[in-house]
Amino acid sequence: SFKRDVAHITDPKVKISDAVEGFVVGSFSIGCIVTSFPVVSGYFMEEWGRRDSIILGTATFLVGCVVQACANTINTMLAGRFIAGMSIGLLSPVVALYHSEV
Repeated sequence: SFKRDVAHITDPKVKISDAVEGFVVGSFSIGCIVTSFPVVSGYFMEEWGRRDSIILGTATFLVGCVVQACANTINTMLAGRFIAGMSIGLLSPVVALYHSEV
């Protein structure tokens, strides 16, 4: 179940509403949207370069995964999902441009 596998909640008395469950899932996409805007991704591509932006995005994804894996609360899980989403939002345009240039 979502409670056991994602939120690591084993107490059957604890209830997670559908809205909270949906927000946890959707927080990844919100993170993607934030960093995929050309203003944000363009800044990293121009100031940091393509290769360093890919390294930054990968490191950010790893941080998001660690936060999710260590999450004990819904808020921590939300933060981890958002951070991981931010990395994918950055990596999507950067990797495509880097690949087309190489």
